[in-house]
Amino acid sequence: MKLTHSKSLLALGLIAASLLPAAATEPNADQLLQQMSAKLASAQGFSFEANRVIDPVLVKGLNLPENAHLVLTVLRPNKIAAESTSKGEVRHFYADGQNLSLVDVTKNLYATVPMHTSIDGLVAELDQKYGFTPALAELALSDIYQDIRGKAQSVAYLGEGTDSGGGACHRLALPGKIMDAELWVGVSDQLPKRLITTLKNRSGKPQIKLDFSNWNLAAKTTDNNFAFVPSKGAVKVPMIATSEMEAAQKTNNVTQN
Repeated sequence: MKLTHSKSLLALGLIAASLLPAAATEPNADQLLQQMSAKLASAQGFSFEANRVIDPVLVKGLNLPENAHLVLTVLRPNKIAAESTSKGEVRHFYADGQNLSLVDVTKNLYATVPMHTSIDGLVAELDQKYGFTPALAELALSDIYQDIRGKAQSVAYLGEGTDSGGGACHRLALPGKIMDAELWVGVSDQLPKRLITTLKNRSGKPQIKLDFSNWNLAAKTTDNNFAFVPSKGAVKVPMIATSEMEAAQKTNNVTQN
């Protein structure tokens, strides 16, 4: 049967379309988040580093961004150690499953309290009792995915980016009620590479930026990595619970009135 001119054009168009490359399917953001969580959860002992930049409005007394270098070491299920070094300040954090110690190396001060719990319990207890979470300790939780999804209202794919080391990354949007986060996950290794947190309810929408590096998911650690021994002349100070601070503030307000 002889094709008409219009039918010939249609046939050629269909053939040409079939030769075109298939449109790339956008990665599933939630699945990427689960893969990252599972990979970290499977590591028995691991370590990593991070450079952190905090907008000055979030740090009292600063006019310039606060830069700090962080090192975190983990040994599941209950040991974690962290170091934070910034201009004029060095701080250490130790938890060995029995005790928790916070150390101000610069001032030679430390506080130690009993803390018989896993890393998951440690993060929860510190937040509830003392009103803070150790820097980056969320990445040591047994289920990072559950923690992130509990805080983020949704997960969306933003596209690809390149980290400071030149590696390709998936960019994930994690909007929340108080803050929005953008998490970069390595394409090749499924590990966190960058985290940008924006406090959207604060004037100017200040940010905290973290660039991760030197991931070692088979770190050789011993109990000594998590044991705190006070240095010579170190002074022990009390670790004050949130409830104690609130009670002291109420007493102070009554006295002033």
